[in-house]
Amino acid sequence: MHQFSNDGINDFNMKKIHSIRLSFLLLATLPMLAVTCGKKNNDPAPKASHPATVASVWAWQKLLVSPPVDNITDILDFYVQLSILTSKCLPLFLYEFKSNGSLVAIEQKICQATGVGPVEFGPKTGDTWAVTGNKIVLTHLDGTKDEADLEIKDSKLADGSKSKLMIWKRKIGDRMYTWEFERKL
Repeated sequence: MHQFSNDGINDFNMKKIHSIRLSFLLLATLPMLAVTCGKKNNDPAPKASHPATVASVWAWQKLLVSPPVDNITDILDFYVQLSILTSKCLPLFLYEFKSNGSLVAIEQKICQATGVGPVEFGPKTGDTWAVTGNKIVLTHLDGTKDEADLEIKDSKLADGSKSKLMIWKRKIGDRMYTWEFERKL
């Protein structure tokens, strides 16, 4: 009579478990392999901002600076608050980025007095603009150029209506400046 040893049964069970694990692992990895093999190397790169998405009238909302200057993080807000206090004036900064590359600054003021000048770091009438890849380039009347990273994204106004947000980022010296413009859709 032949006796089975426990070692033989254990070896058989271990081989069976190993075989089941290997089969499960193979079945689990097949879908991942199929996805990897089907992926093309020539997938299109993300689209940069097209000039047509910039051509519009934009309201300048913020000019953020990091690190802050004298504890001021939003230069535009500081300027607006100063204008309200000193000139009893609420400046509204609108810019028309025309499709031909020209730019018109439309500064509207709700004032009791006049004499408030434009913010130093803002675009000016006579500047031209162009989008190159993910950059916006402003050319000033004297021929100098300013270039900033450009991002345009969907947003919402305080009333919940849809808007677009145009963001420029540029390092000047040791500070990062971020311009934010918004337009209602």
